[in-house]
Amino acid sequence: MLKRIEAFLKAHGRTCLADIAAHLGAPESAVKPMLELLERKGKVRRVVMSAPLCAGCNRCAPGAREEWTLANGEAD
Repeated sequence: MLKRIEAFLKAHGRTCLADIAAHLGAPESAVKPMLELLERKGKVRRVVMSAPLCAGCNRCAPGAREEWTLANGEAD
């Protein structure tokens, strides 16, 4: 599952938790700890959005304004 997350981020760039979870067919509550593990390992990084709303899909909860990307910037 961790490799699938990395592959999705490589293909899609900065992406919100909702999109990653939807792609994996898993609940956000299961995917977020995996992203946090990848973050601790230096594979991905969390990007906190400073704008009130992103220009994306609007599926994210208003207080969860963060996206995820590969740590090496390969997909930014």
